[in-house]
Amino acid sequence: MIQTKTYKIDGVNDAELGIKRKSKLEFKLTYDNKKEIRALIAIIPGLGEDGDSYYRQKLAQSIARDLDAAVVTTNYFAVRSNPPAAKFSIDEIDELILRTVAQSINRPIPDDVELTKMGSDEIWEYLNSYLYNFIGMQKVTGKLKLNFKLPFHLTLAPPNDEYQNFGLMASLDVVNATLYAQSNPPFKVANLNGGGLAKIYVGSSHGGYIANLCAKYAPWAVDAILDNCGWNLSTDIFDKENFQPGTFRTIGFGKEIDFMHYRRDSRDNENFHLCVSDKTKWTSNSQSPNYFSRSRYEIRDLNEPSHLITQAKYPKPIFKCYHVKDDAVAPVGEKIKFYEQLKNLGFDVTLDIISDKSRVDGKFIKNIEHGMGMSIKLLVANNYEWIMDKIAKNKKPPYEPNIEFKTSQYLYKFSQKDNQVSLKCTKITD
Repeated sequence: MIQTKTYKIDGVNDAELGIKRKSKLEFKLTYDNKKEIRALIAIIPGLGEDGDSYYRQKLAQSIARDLDAAVVTTNYFAVRSNPPAAKFSIDEIDELILRTVAQSINRPIPDDVELTKMGSDEIWEYLNSYLYNFIGMQKVTGKLKLNFKLPFHLTLAPPNDEYQNFGLMASLDVVNATLYAQSNPPFKVANLNGGGLAKIYVGSSHGGYIANLCAKYAPWAVDAILDNCGWNLSTDIFDKENFQPGTFRTIGFGKEIDFMHYRRDSRDNENFHLCVSDKTKWTSNSQSPNYFSRSRYEIRDLNEPSHLITQAKYPKPIFKCYHVKDDAVAPVGEKIKFYEQLKNLGFDVTLDIISDKSRVDGKFIKNIEHGMGMSIKLLVANNYEWIMDKIAKNKKPPYEPNIEFKTSQYLYKFSQKDNQVSLKCTKITD
């Protein structure tokens, strides 16, 4: 019989910015209580439809029914970054943008209107009554073109005072939920060849990126990665005039640079062109203690060569990825570079690049765009026994459950104690 248990445990604090977490780490464990379980499969949602809790639960039940595996689905830090869970808000930068664009159409917002103190419903009530209707009348009188849309920016704030930390806290949440389930199994664990539960991390797009970060920050806690179009963050973004779209789009502070270009997404109606980004504590202001510097990129960069060399000294997870050749969101070149480095360091890797429509079967792969409309159920089912066989043959070297990565400014030390991985971040002094 399929069972689902919900857990709430302590999550990691923001070690980089010294912010104490207010929310608990919540996750679900789904399994068939009549089976001996061989593996834990962590399904990691991204920023799209796979973040829907109903979809995730149905997927987990389906996998648990069909395989001798339990499924961990984690509400990692800031996973609820989409409405209706995330609410529209206005911060100081949003306010500056809104006041500037309102002034440009001769509809200045009065100084006594406190935009940053408005709740989500109040924001929309004010914008519609003060600006939307005004723009409509200006179009009727010919003072504005009929196709005019007012561009402005709002911030999506997740519940529980969470914010976009961008991968690091999220990946530790996924690892820690999986480790907790491993150490507290409510089911019978199959004892095959003296091994314990295999741990397989599965994600698409941003979820794939988080899965790969799990293998970086806690390689001993990951046996395999299944990645569908996960994107890679490269530190050389600093050397490009046109930043990699996926970076500032999702990290939240792109509006400081160009709110129309570096936003997570946009939504239009007849009179508004709304740009939105996630709430974040990071900034592009180099004078701020919250500056997202090159060093902050380096620890999140899957392709950082020196970090991969360090990672290769630990148990090596098995990596498999499906990636569309002409991916507009997650450039395949970064993934090729990542897999080439892994292979050269002795990792077992398989990169399947989907390049033409002949691979579209309407069930597993539905298109050749980012994510391919891929069935996560079939992604797991098609690769499960293949991966389990590889895990059984994958010999693990002796290791201590801690790993250090040196960046240009900080030393990051990830350590496991009592089935939880935490981070200590120390500034490097001259």
